[in-house]
Amino acid sequence: VRQHNKRDDCWMVIANKVYNVTRYMDFHPGGKAQLMRAAGKDGTKLFYETHAWVNPDSILGPCLVGFVPSSDPASLGK
Repeated sequence: VRQHNKRDDCWMVIANKVYNVTRYMDFHPGGKAQLMRAAGKDGTKLFYETHAWVNPDSILGPCLVGFVPSSDPASLGK
């Protein structure tokens, strides 16, 4: 996940699910800069601080590329 931290290759983790949000960049209402805040790392806290009422799967389901075991925090890029 850590290596996918650019606007043209942007992955993030939300609730131990890995999403490739590269194609979503142009559609995010808050803009690309907001997505880049969680690029290449765990964006769970940030996501729920700004989208407390939103289920991430409902928006990002098609972007899901995998899962991170909760016991593997090093792979999240913290």
